[in-house]
Amino acid sequence: MQQAAEASTSLAGRLAAQYVRMSTDHQQYSTENQKLAIAEFAAIQGISVVATYEDAGKSGVTLKGRPALLQLLQDALADNHAFSVVLVYDVSRWGRFQDVDESAHYEYMCRKAGVQVVYCAEQFAWDGSASATLMKTLKRAMAGEYSRELSRKVFIGQCRLAERGFWQGAAPGYGLQRVLVASDGTVKGALRQWEHKSIQTDRVIVTPGDEHEVALVRRIYDWYVCQGVGCRRIADRLNAFGICNAHGRPWNPQQITDILSSEKYVGTNVYARTSKKLNANWQRNPPSDWARSEGAFPPLVDRTMFDAAERIRTNRTQNLSDDEILKRLSDFVRSADVVSAKEIDKAPALPAGKTYSQRFGCIKNAYARVGYEPSYHGADPEIFRASRAALQGCIGKTTDALTALGHRVDISNDDTTIRVDDELVIRFAVRLILHYDRRSPRWRVRWPTYSSPDILVILRLDSAFETPLDFYVFPRGSLVPGYDFSLSTRCGSNEPFEMFRYPDESILLELTARTSKEVFDGSQSPHSNHRYSGQADSGA
Repeated sequence: MQQAAEASTSLAGRLAAQYVRMSTDHQQYSTENQKLAIAEFAAIQGISVVATYEDAGKSGVTLKGRPALLQLLQDALADNHAFSVVLVYDVSRWGRFQDVDESAHYEYMCRKAGVQVVYCAEQFAWDGSASATLMKTLKRAMAGEYSRELSRKVFIGQCRLAERGFWQGAAPGYGLQRVLVASDGTVKGALRQWEHKSIQTDRVIVTPGDEHEVALVRRIYDWYVCQGVGCRRIADRLNAFGICNAHGRPWNPQQITDILSSEKYVGTNVYARTSKKLNANWQRNPPSDWARSEGAFPPLVDRTMFDAAERIRTNRTQNLSDDEILKRLSDFVRSADVVSAKEIDKAPALPAGKTYSQRFGCIKNAYARVGYEPSYHGADPEIFRASRAALQGCIGKTTDALTALGHRVDISNDDTTIRVDDELVIRFAVRLILHYDRRSPRWRVRWPTYSSPDILVILRLDSAFETPLDFYVFPRGSLVPGYDFSLSTRCGSNEPFEMFRYPDESILLELTARTSKEVFDGSQSPHSNHRYSGQADSGA
Protein backbone atom coordinates (compact mmCIF):
# COMPACT_ATOMS: atom_id res chain seq x y z
CA MET A 1 0.00 0.00 0.00
CA GLN A 2 1.38 3.34 -1.01
CA GLN A 3 0.07 5.09 2.09
CA ALA A 4 1.70 2.56 4.34
CA ALA A 5 4.98 3.00 2.50
CA GLU A 6 4.95 6.73 3.18
CA ALA A 7 5.94 5.93 6.77
CA SER A 8 3.88 8.73 8.24
CA THR A 9 3.94 8.61 12.05
CA SER A 10 0.95 10.92 12.64
CA LEU A 11 -1.27 7.96 13.50
CA ALA A 12 1.16 6.05 15.70
CA GLY A 13 -0.07 5.12 19.16
CA ARG A 14 -3.70 6.04 18.51
CA LEU A 15 -6.71 3.85 19.23
CA ALA A 16 -8.92 3.01 16.27
CA ALA A 17 -12.21 1.43 15.32
CA GLN A 18 -12.53 -0.42 12.02
CA TYR A 19 -15.61 -0.29 9.83
CA VAL A 20 -16.17 -3.03 7.26
CA ARG A 21 -19.07 -3.51 4.88
CA MET A 22 -19.90 -6.04 2.20
CA SER A 23 -22.77 -5.97 -0.28
CA THR A 24 -24.06 -9.31 -1.50
CA ASP A 25 -22.69 -8.94 -5.04
CA HIS A 26 -18.95 -8.35 -4.37
CA GLN A 27 -17.29 -11.26 -2.64
CA GLN A 28 -13.83 -9.85 -3.35
CA TYR A 29 -14.69 -7.15 -0.82
CA SER A 30 -15.57 -9.70 1.89
CA THR A 31 -15.39 -8.36 5.41
CA GLU A 32 -12.62 -10.82 6.31
CA ASN A 33 -10.43 -9.55 3.47
CA GLN A 34 -11.06 -5.99 4.59
CA LYS A 35 -10.13 -6.82 8.17
CA LEU A 36 -6.85 -8.42 7.04
CA ALA A 37 -5.92 -5.36 4.97
CA ILE A 38 -6.85 -3.01 7.82
CA ALA A 39 -4.84 -5.09 10.32
CA GLU A 40 -1.78 -4.88 8.06
CA PHE A 41 -2.19 -1.11 7.73
CA ALA A 42 -2.68 -0.68 11.49
CA ALA A 43 0.44 -2.74 12.28
CA ILE A 44 2.61 -0.62 9.97
CA GLN A 45 1.22 2.64 11.35
CA GLY A 46 1.38 1.57 14.99
CA ILE A 47 -2.39 1.79 15.54
CA SER A 48 -4.35 -0.36 17.98
CA VAL A 49 -7.77 -1.51 16.73
CA VAL A 50 -10.08 -1.61 19.75
CA ALA A 51 -13.54 -1.92 18.13
CA THR A 52 -15.11 -3.43 15.01
CA TYR A 53 -18.29 -2.27 13.28
CA GLU A 54 -19.50 -4.65 10.58
CA ASP A 55 -22.35 -4.33 8.07
CA ALA A 56 -22.45 -7.68 6.26
CA GLY A 57 -24.65 -7.93 3.18
CA LYS A 58 -25.66 -4.25 3.33
CA SER A 59 -25.92 -1.84 0.44
CA GLY A 60 -23.83 1.30 0.64
CA VAL A 61 -26.28 3.50 -1.27
CA THR A 62 -27.96 4.85 1.85
CA LEU A 63 -27.43 5.03 5.60
CA LYS A 64 -30.76 3.33 6.20
CA GLY A 65 -30.41 -0.36 6.99
CA ARG A 66 -26.77 -0.07 8.09
CA PRO A 67 -26.94 -0.48 11.88
CA ALA A 68 -23.18 -0.81 12.34
CA LEU A 69 -22.42 2.53 10.67
CA LEU A 70 -25.25 4.18 12.61
CA GLN A 71 -23.79 2.84 15.86
CA LEU A 72 -20.30 3.95 14.80
CA LEU A 73 -21.51 7.51 14.22
CA GLN A 74 -23.28 7.56 17.58
CA ASP A 75 -20.20 6.26 19.40
CA ALA A 76 -17.90 8.68 17.56
CA LEU A 77 -20.10 11.65 18.51
CA ALA A 78 -20.23 10.62 22.16
CA ASP A 79 -18.17 12.72 24.58
CA ASN A 80 -16.30 9.67 25.87
CA HIS A 81 -15.57 7.90 22.60
CA ALA A 82 -13.01 5.12 23.00
CA PHE A 83 -11.18 5.73 19.72
CA SER A 84 -9.86 8.68 17.74
CA VAL A 85 -9.46 7.03 14.33
CA VAL A 86 -11.83 5.06 12.10
CA LEU A 87 -10.13 2.72 9.65
CA VAL A 88 -12.02 1.87 6.45
CA TYR A 89 -10.71 -0.24 3.57
CA ASP A 90 -11.62 2.29 0.84
CA VAL A 91 -14.10 5.05 0.02
CA SER A 92 -16.68 2.66 -1.47
CA ARG A 93 -16.84 0.66 1.80
CA TRP A 94 -17.78 3.87 3.66
CA GLY A 95 -20.66 4.14 1.20
CA ARG A 96 -21.81 4.53 -2.37
CA PHE A 97 -24.00 7.51 -1.52
CA GLN A 98 -25.67 9.10 -4.52
CA ASP A 99 -24.90 12.54 -3.12
CA VAL A 100 -21.17 12.96 -2.48
CA ASP A 101 -22.02 15.63 0.10
CA GLU A 102 -23.86 13.02 2.18
CA SER A 103 -20.77 10.82 2.28
CA ALA A 104 -18.62 13.81 3.20
CA HIS A 105 -21.13 14.91 5.84
CA TYR A 106 -20.85 11.71 7.87
CA GLU A 107 -17.08 11.91 7.71
CA TYR A 108 -17.21 15.57 8.77
CA MET A 109 -19.41 14.64 11.75
CA CYS A 110 -16.67 12.31 12.95
CA ARG A 111 -13.88 14.80 12.30
CA LYS A 112 -15.72 17.55 14.19
CA ALA A 113 -15.99 15.19 17.17
CA GLY A 114 -12.24 14.56 17.06
CA VAL A 115 -12.39 11.23 15.21
CA GLN A 116 -10.42 10.93 11.97
CA VAL A 117 -11.59 8.67 9.13
CA VAL A 118 -8.72 6.99 7.26
CA TYR A 119 -9.07 4.90 4.08
CA CYS A 120 -6.35 2.24 4.20
CA ALA A 121 -6.26 1.06 0.57
CA GLU A 122 -6.56 4.45 -1.15
CA GLN A 123 -3.60 6.15 -2.80
CA PHE A 124 -4.23 9.61 -1.38
CA ALA A 125 -2.93 10.70 2.00
CA TRP A 126 -5.03 11.43 5.09
CA ASP A 127 -3.43 14.79 5.85
CA GLY A 128 -6.38 16.90 4.61
CA SER A 129 -4.36 18.47 1.79
CA ALA A 130 -6.06 19.96 -1.27
CA SER A 131 -4.94 17.07 -3.49
CA ALA A 132 -6.22 14.49 -0.99
CA THR A 133 -9.57 16.28 -0.71
CA LEU A 134 -9.93 16.42 -4.48
CA MET A 135 -9.08 12.74 -4.91
CA LYS A 136 -11.48 11.78 -2.13
CA THR A 137 -14.31 13.73 -3.78
CA LEU A 138 -13.64 12.02 -7.11
CA LYS A 139 -13.61 8.62 -5.44
CA ARG A 140 -16.95 9.36 -3.76
CA ALA A 141 -18.48 10.39 -7.09
CA MET A 142 -17.10 7.25 -8.77
CA ALA A 143 -18.51 5.04 -6.01
CA GLY A 144 -21.97 6.57 -6.41
CA GLU A 145 -21.83 6.39 -10.20
CA TYR A 146 -20.94 2.70 -10.03
CA SER A 147 -24.17 1.99 -8.14
CA ARG A 148 -26.23 4.06 -10.60
CA GLU A 149 -24.73 2.28 -13.60
CA LEU A 150 -25.18 -1.13 -11.98
CA SER A 151 -28.80 -0.34 -11.12
CA ARG A 152 -29.49 0.73 -14.72
CA LYS A 153 -27.93 -2.44 -16.14
CA VAL A 154 -29.83 -4.69 -13.73
CA PHE A 155 -33.13 -2.98 -14.58
CA ILE A 156 -32.53 -3.32 -18.33
CA GLY A 157 -31.61 -6.98 -17.85
CA GLN A 158 -34.80 -7.65 -15.89
CA CYS A 159 -36.88 -6.00 -18.61
CA ARG A 160 -35.24 -8.15 -21.29
CA LEU A 161 -35.95 -11.32 -19.31
CA ALA A 162 -39.58 -10.23 -18.81
CA GLU A 163 -39.93 -9.69 -22.56
CA ARG A 164 -38.76 -13.28 -23.04
CA GLY A 165 -41.56 -14.45 -20.76
CA PHE A 166 -39.62 -15.03 -17.53
CA TRP A 167 -41.24 -13.87 -14.29
CA GLN A 168 -39.50 -10.98 -12.50
CA GLY A 169 -41.12 -10.65 -9.13
CA ALA A 170 -42.38 -12.39 -6.02
CA ALA A 171 -45.82 -14.00 -5.62
CA PRO A 172 -47.60 -14.06 -9.00
CA GLY A 173 -51.11 -13.86 -7.53
CA TYR A 174 -54.14 -15.99 -6.83
CA GLY A 175 -54.52 -18.98 -9.17
CA LEU A 176 -50.94 -18.79 -10.44
CA GLN A 177 -47.68 -20.38 -9.35
CA ARG A 178 -43.97 -19.86 -9.98
CA VAL A 179 -41.97 -22.69 -11.52
CA LEU A 180 -38.17 -22.90 -11.54
CA VAL A 181 -36.48 -23.90 -14.80
CA ALA A 182 -32.82 -24.47 -15.64
CA SER A 183 -30.96 -22.55 -18.34
CA ASP A 184 -31.65 -25.39 -20.81
CA GLY A 185 -35.41 -25.27 -20.13
CA THR A 186 -35.55 -28.26 -17.79
CA VAL A 187 -38.31 -27.85 -15.23
CA LYS A 188 -36.96 -28.16 -11.68
CA GLY A 189 -40.23 -27.77 -9.78
CA ALA A 190 -42.65 -25.25 -8.29
CA LEU A 191 -41.46 -22.52 -5.93
CA ARG A 192 -43.45 -22.15 -2.74
CA GLN A 193 -44.08 -18.84 -0.99
CA TRP A 194 -40.85 -17.08 0.14
CA GLU A 195 -38.69 -19.50 -1.87
CA HIS A 196 -36.25 -18.07 -4.42
CA LYS A 197 -33.85 -19.46 -6.98
CA SER A 198 -30.32 -20.20 -5.73
CA ILE A 199 -28.49 -20.52 -9.07
CA GLN A 200 -28.02 -17.33 -11.08
CA THR A 201 -28.56 -18.99 -14.47
CA ASP A 202 -31.92 -20.47 -13.44
CA ARG A 203 -35.12 -18.74 -14.53
CA VAL A 204 -38.68 -18.51 -13.18
CA ILE A 205 -41.83 -18.91 -15.23
CA VAL A 206 -45.50 -18.72 -14.27
CA THR A 207 -48.07 -21.46 -14.81
CA PRO A 208 -51.65 -22.05 -13.64
CA GLY A 209 -51.66 -23.02 -9.98
CA ASP A 210 -54.05 -25.05 -7.85
CA GLU A 211 -57.01 -26.22 -9.95
CA HIS A 212 -59.50 -24.99 -7.35
CA GLU A 213 -57.97 -21.51 -7.44
CA VAL A 214 -58.00 -21.49 -11.24
CA ALA A 215 -61.68 -22.46 -11.21
CA LEU A 216 -62.44 -19.69 -8.71
CA VAL A 217 -60.71 -17.05 -10.87
CA ARG A 218 -62.88 -18.09 -13.80
CA ARG A 219 -65.96 -18.02 -11.55
CA ILE A 220 -65.10 -14.44 -10.46
CA TYR A 221 -65.00 -13.34 -14.11
CA ASP A 222 -68.31 -15.10 -14.75
CA TRP A 223 -69.99 -13.42 -11.78
CA TYR A 224 -68.68 -10.02 -12.80
CA VAL A 225 -69.25 -10.16 -16.58
CA CYS A 226 -72.21 -12.49 -17.04
CA GLN A 227 -74.16 -12.02 -13.83
CA GLY A 228 -73.35 -8.35 -13.09
CA VAL A 229 -72.09 -8.96 -9.53
CA GLY A 230 -69.87 -6.11 -8.29
CA CYS A 231 -66.48 -6.43 -6.61
CA ARG A 232 -67.91 -5.66 -3.16
CA ARG A 233 -70.54 -8.37 -3.44
CA ILE A 234 -68.04 -10.88 -4.88
CA ALA A 235 -65.71 -10.32 -1.90
CA ASP A 236 -68.62 -10.70 0.53
CA ARG A 237 -69.76 -13.86 -1.23
CA LEU A 238 -66.30 -15.47 -1.06
CA ASN A 239 -65.93 -14.54 2.61
CA ALA A 240 -69.37 -15.99 3.36
CA PHE A 241 -68.24 -19.24 1.72
CA GLY A 242 -65.17 -19.25 3.96
CA ILE A 243 -62.77 -18.99 1.00
CA CYS A 244 -59.54 -17.13 1.80
CA ASN A 245 -57.33 -15.17 -0.56
CA ALA A 246 -53.75 -16.07 -1.51
CA HIS A 247 -52.50 -14.81 1.89
CA GLY A 248 -55.01 -16.84 3.89
CA ARG A 249 -57.06 -13.75 4.79
CA PRO A 250 -60.59 -12.55 3.91
CA TRP A 251 -61.12 -10.95 0.53
CA ASN A 252 -61.64 -7.23 -0.04
CA PRO A 253 -62.98 -5.42 -3.14
CA GLN A 254 -59.57 -4.16 -4.24
CA GLN A 255 -58.22 -7.71 -4.50
CA ILE A 256 -61.15 -8.67 -6.71
CA THR A 257 -60.45 -5.61 -8.86
CA ASP A 258 -56.81 -6.65 -9.19
CA ILE A 259 -57.85 -10.07 -10.54
CA LEU A 260 -60.26 -8.48 -13.01
CA SER A 261 -57.71 -5.95 -14.29
CA SER A 262 -54.42 -7.89 -14.40
CA GLU A 263 -53.32 -9.09 -17.83
CA LYS A 264 -51.38 -11.98 -16.31
CA TYR A 265 -54.69 -13.88 -16.21
CA VAL A 266 -54.76 -13.86 -20.03
CA GLY A 267 -51.13 -15.05 -20.22
CA THR A 268 -49.45 -11.65 -20.71
CA ASN A 269 -46.31 -10.95 -18.71
CA VAL A 270 -46.13 -7.23 -17.89
CA TYR A 271 -43.15 -5.80 -16.00
CA ALA A 272 -41.90 -2.33 -14.97
CA ARG A 273 -45.27 -0.64 -14.43
CA THR A 274 -43.49 0.94 -11.50
CA SER A 275 -39.79 1.15 -10.70
CA LYS A 276 -37.52 2.27 -7.90
CA LYS A 277 -33.93 3.17 -8.61
CA LEU A 278 -31.54 2.96 -5.66
CA ASN A 279 -32.89 5.06 -2.76
CA ALA A 280 -35.28 7.18 -4.88
CA ASN A 281 -39.05 6.99 -4.56
CA TRP A 282 -41.23 4.49 -6.39
CA GLN A 283 -42.49 6.00 -9.62
CA ARG A 284 -45.14 4.99 -12.13
CA ASN A 285 -43.76 4.42 -15.59
CA PRO A 286 -45.69 5.26 -18.79
CA PRO A 287 -47.03 2.24 -20.72
CA SER A 288 -44.40 2.82 -23.40
CA ASP A 289 -41.71 1.87 -20.84
CA TRP A 290 -43.39 -1.38 -19.77
CA ALA A 291 -41.82 -4.70 -20.71
CA ARG A 292 -44.54 -6.91 -22.24
CA SER A 293 -44.66 -10.49 -23.42
CA GLU A 294 -48.01 -11.75 -24.71
CA GLY A 295 -48.64 -15.47 -24.48
CA ALA A 296 -45.83 -15.88 -21.97
CA PHE A 297 -47.78 -18.52 -20.01
CA PRO A 298 -51.10 -20.39 -20.34
CA PRO A 299 -54.10 -18.08 -19.77
CA LEU A 300 -56.64 -18.69 -17.02
CA VAL A 301 -59.39 -16.75 -18.85
CA ASP A 302 -59.79 -15.93 -22.53
CA ARG A 303 -59.15 -12.46 -23.94
CA THR A 304 -62.85 -11.89 -24.79
CA MET A 305 -63.89 -12.35 -21.15
CA PHE A 306 -61.03 -10.15 -19.92
CA ASP A 307 -61.87 -7.30 -22.34
CA ALA A 308 -65.53 -7.46 -21.30
CA ALA A 309 -64.56 -7.14 -17.64
CA GLU A 310 -62.28 -4.21 -18.46
CA ARG A 311 -65.08 -2.34 -20.25
CA ILE A 312 -67.49 -2.86 -17.34
CA ARG A 313 -64.90 -1.82 -14.77
CA THR A 314 -63.95 1.33 -16.69
CA ASN A 315 -67.51 2.43 -17.44
CA ARG A 316 -68.65 2.12 -13.83
CA THR A 317 -66.58 5.13 -12.79
CA GLN A 318 -66.24 7.01 -16.08
CA ASN A 319 -70.03 7.35 -16.36
CA LEU A 320 -70.17 9.19 -13.03
CA SER A 321 -69.45 12.91 -13.07
CA ASP A 322 -67.27 14.64 -10.50
CA ASP A 323 -70.36 16.19 -8.92
CA GLU A 324 -72.03 12.79 -8.56
CA ILE A 325 -69.14 11.03 -6.85
CA LEU A 326 -68.60 14.07 -4.60
CA LYS A 327 -72.26 14.00 -3.61
CA ARG A 328 -71.94 10.35 -2.68
CA LEU A 329 -68.82 11.13 -0.65
CA SER A 330 -70.61 13.99 1.11
CA ASP A 331 -73.48 11.69 2.08
CA PHE A 332 -71.00 9.10 3.30
CA VAL A 333 -68.96 11.41 5.57
CA ARG A 334 -72.15 12.74 7.20
CA SER A 335 -73.43 9.28 8.09
CA ALA A 336 -70.31 7.15 8.65
CA ASP A 337 -68.77 6.61 12.05
CA VAL A 338 -65.28 6.20 10.57
CA VAL A 339 -64.09 7.98 7.43
CA SER A 340 -61.02 6.57 5.72
CA ALA A 341 -59.91 5.30 2.32
CA LYS A 342 -60.41 1.75 3.60
CA GLU A 343 -64.01 2.47 4.63
CA ILE A 344 -64.66 4.18 1.29
CA ASP A 345 -63.54 1.01 -0.50
CA LYS A 346 -66.01 -0.99 1.59
CA ALA A 347 -69.00 1.29 0.92
CA PRO A 348 -71.06 -0.24 -1.93
CA ALA A 349 -72.45 3.11 -3.12
CA LEU A 350 -69.04 4.76 -3.47
CA PRO A 351 -66.30 4.41 -6.09
CA ALA A 352 -62.95 3.17 -4.80
CA GLY A 353 -60.71 5.54 -2.88
CA LYS A 354 -58.25 5.35 -5.78
CA THR A 355 -60.91 6.89 -8.04
CA TYR A 356 -61.10 9.98 -5.81
CA SER A 357 -57.31 10.25 -5.81
CA GLN A 358 -57.18 10.03 -9.61
CA ARG A 359 -59.98 12.56 -10.10
CA PHE A 360 -58.91 15.17 -7.53
CA GLY A 361 -55.20 14.60 -7.03
CA CYS A 362 -55.47 12.96 -3.59
CA ILE A 363 -58.17 11.86 -1.18
CA LYS A 364 -57.62 14.95 1.00
CA ASN A 365 -58.56 17.19 -1.91
CA ALA A 366 -61.81 15.26 -2.28
CA TYR A 367 -62.47 15.69 1.45
CA ALA A 368 -61.92 19.44 1.09
CA ARG A 369 -64.38 19.61 -1.84
CA VAL A 370 -67.18 18.23 0.39
CA GLY A 371 -66.20 20.31 3.43
CA TYR A 372 -64.83 17.43 5.50
CA GLU A 373 -61.79 18.01 7.73
CA PRO A 374 -60.08 14.77 8.77
CA SER A 375 -58.41 14.43 12.15
CA TYR A 376 -54.97 12.89 11.88
CA HIS A 377 -53.29 10.98 14.70
CA GLY A 378 -55.88 12.20 17.19
CA ALA A 379 -55.02 15.87 16.69
CA ASP A 380 -57.67 18.41 17.61
CA PRO A 381 -59.39 19.75 14.44
CA GLU A 382 -58.60 23.35 15.44
CA ILE A 383 -54.91 22.53 15.80
CA PHE A 384 -54.95 20.65 12.52
CA ARG A 385 -56.56 23.57 10.69
CA ALA A 386 -54.08 26.05 12.18
CA SER A 387 -51.05 23.94 11.29
CA ARG A 388 -52.40 23.26 7.81
CA ALA A 389 -53.00 26.97 7.22
CA ALA A 390 -49.48 27.81 8.38
CA LEU A 391 -48.03 25.16 6.08
CA GLN A 392 -49.99 26.38 3.06
CA GLY A 393 -49.03 29.96 3.85
CA CYS A 394 -45.34 29.08 4.00
CA ILE A 395 -45.48 27.11 0.75
CA GLY A 396 -47.52 29.82 -0.97
CA LYS A 397 -45.14 32.59 0.09
CA THR A 398 -42.10 30.57 -1.03
CA THR A 399 -43.69 29.58 -4.33
CA ASP A 400 -44.71 33.16 -5.16
CA ALA A 401 -41.21 34.44 -4.41
CA LEU A 402 -39.52 31.75 -6.50
CA THR A 403 -41.93 32.30 -9.41
CA ALA A 404 -41.28 36.05 -9.28
CA LEU A 405 -37.56 35.32 -9.63
CA GLY A 406 -38.19 33.30 -12.81
CA HIS A 407 -38.09 29.79 -11.38
CA ARG A 408 -40.48 27.06 -12.43
CA VAL A 409 -42.24 25.59 -9.39
CA ASP A 410 -44.41 22.46 -9.34
CA ILE A 411 -46.48 21.54 -6.26
CA SER A 412 -47.27 17.95 -5.26
CA ASN A 413 -50.82 16.62 -5.06
CA ASP A 414 -50.77 16.62 -1.27
CA ASP A 415 -49.56 20.27 -1.15
CA THR A 416 -46.51 19.48 1.00
CA THR A 417 -43.68 19.35 -1.54
CA ILE A 418 -42.42 21.61 -4.32
CA ARG A 419 -40.02 20.90 -7.16
CA VAL A 420 -37.96 23.87 -8.34
CA ASP A 421 -36.83 23.94 -11.98
CA ASP A 422 -37.35 20.14 -12.25
CA GLU A 423 -34.25 19.73 -10.07
CA LEU A 424 -34.56 20.66 -6.41
CA VAL A 425 -37.21 18.89 -4.29
CA ILE A 426 -38.23 20.72 -1.10
CA ARG A 427 -40.63 19.20 1.42
CA PHE A 428 -42.38 21.32 4.06
CA ALA A 429 -43.70 20.22 7.44
CA VAL A 430 -45.15 21.91 10.53
CA ARG A 431 -44.07 21.00 14.04
CA LEU A 432 -45.96 22.21 17.09
CA ILE A 433 -44.34 23.06 20.41
CA LEU A 434 -45.60 20.37 22.80
CA HIS A 435 -45.73 20.78 26.58
CA TYR A 436 -45.02 17.93 28.99
CA ASP A 437 -45.30 17.67 32.76
CA ARG A 438 -41.95 18.23 34.48
CA ARG A 439 -40.19 18.73 31.19
CA SER A 440 -39.44 21.78 29.13
CA PRO A 441 -41.53 22.32 25.97
CA ARG A 442 -40.25 20.18 23.11
CA TRP A 443 -40.69 19.69 19.40
CA ARG A 444 -39.92 16.71 17.19
CA VAL A 445 -38.23 16.31 13.83
CA ARG A 446 -37.76 13.25 11.65
CA TRP A 447 -36.47 12.78 8.12
CA PRO A 448 -39.35 11.42 5.99
CA THR A 449 -38.82 7.73 5.31
CA TYR A 450 -41.42 7.52 2.53
CA SER A 451 -39.86 10.20 0.32
CA SER A 452 -36.40 11.50 -0.45
CA PRO A 453 -36.44 15.31 -0.74
CA ASP A 454 -33.30 17.34 -1.23
CA ILE A 455 -34.34 19.77 1.53
CA LEU A 456 -36.68 19.34 4.48
CA VAL A 457 -38.15 22.60 5.83
CA ILE A 458 -39.58 22.47 9.35
CA LEU A 459 -41.84 25.35 10.34
CA ARG A 460 -42.19 25.65 14.13
CA LEU A 461 -45.37 27.17 15.56
CA ASP A 462 -45.86 28.77 18.95
CA SER A 463 -48.22 27.46 21.63
CA ALA A 464 -51.12 29.45 20.14
CA PHE A 465 -50.59 27.64 16.82
CA GLU A 466 -50.62 30.93 14.95
CA THR A 467 -47.22 32.63 14.83
CA PRO A 468 -44.25 30.90 13.15
CA LEU A 469 -41.29 30.89 15.53
CA ASP A 470 -38.57 30.03 13.04
CA PHE A 471 -37.57 27.72 10.23
CA TYR A 472 -35.20 24.77 10.22
CA VAL A 473 -33.80 23.92 6.79
CA PHE A 474 -32.26 20.42 6.75
CA PRO A 475 -30.43 19.26 3.61
CA ARG A 476 -30.46 15.58 2.74
CA GLY A 477 -27.90 13.76 4.88
CA SER A 478 -28.12 16.13 7.85
CA LEU A 479 -30.62 13.89 9.71
CA VAL A 480 -30.24 10.17 10.20
CA PRO A 481 -33.20 8.49 8.41
CA GLY A 482 -35.53 6.58 10.68
CA TYR A 483 -34.65 8.45 13.88
CA ASP A 484 -37.16 10.67 15.68
CA PHE A 485 -35.40 13.57 17.38
CA SER A 486 -37.22 15.09 20.37
CA LEU A 487 -35.68 18.50 20.94
CA SER A 488 -36.07 21.00 23.74
CA THR A 489 -36.98 24.64 23.11
CA ARG A 490 -34.47 25.90 25.67
CA CYS A 491 -31.84 28.21 24.22
CA GLY A 492 -28.69 26.32 23.28
CA SER A 493 -30.13 22.88 23.96
CA ASN A 494 -30.21 22.01 20.24
CA GLU A 495 -26.69 23.12 19.44
CA PRO A 496 -26.00 20.52 16.69
CA PHE A 497 -29.12 21.75 14.86
CA GLU A 498 -28.68 25.49 15.34
CA MET A 499 -26.74 25.75 12.10
CA PHE A 500 -29.94 24.83 10.24
CA ARG A 501 -32.09 27.47 11.94
CA TYR A 502 -33.28 30.56 10.04
CA PRO A 503 -35.75 33.35 10.87
CA ASP A 504 -37.80 33.09 7.65
CA GLU A 505 -38.12 31.46 4.22
CA SER A 506 -35.65 33.79 2.49
CA ILE A 507 -32.87 31.21 2.85
CA LEU A 508 -34.71 29.08 0.29
CA LEU A 509 -34.37 31.85 -2.28
CA GLU A 510 -30.62 31.82 -1.76
CA LEU A 511 -30.40 28.05 -2.03
CA THR A 512 -32.31 28.02 -5.33
CA ALA A 513 -30.48 30.98 -6.85
CA ARG A 514 -28.51 30.26 -10.00
CA THR A 515 -25.05 31.62 -10.62
CA SER A 516 -23.37 32.23 -13.95
CA LYS A 517 -21.08 29.43 -15.01
CA GLU A 518 -17.64 30.51 -16.17
CA VAL A 519 -15.47 28.74 -18.69
CA PHE A 520 -11.84 27.98 -17.93
CA ASP A 521 -10.55 31.33 -19.21
CA GLY A 522 -12.81 33.29 -16.81
CA SER A 523 -15.28 34.54 -19.41
CA GLN A 524 -19.01 33.96 -18.95
CA SER A 525 -20.42 30.85 -20.57
CA PRO A 526 -22.96 31.64 -23.33
CA HIS A 527 -25.31 29.07 -21.75
CA SER A 528 -25.04 30.33 -18.18
CA ASN A 529 -28.63 31.59 -18.08
CA HIS A 530 -30.15 28.46 -19.59
CA ARG A 531 -32.48 26.76 -17.17
CA TYR A 532 -32.32 22.98 -16.97
CA SER A 533 -35.49 21.51 -18.40
CA GLY A 534 -34.71 17.82 -18.49
CA GLN A 535 -36.59 15.13 -16.62
CA ALA A 536 -35.06 14.59 -13.19
CA ASP A 537 -35.87 11.70 -10.90
CA SER A 538 -37.66 12.32 -7.62
CA GLY A 539 -34.52 12.26 -5.55
CA ALA A 540 -32.56 14.79 -7.66
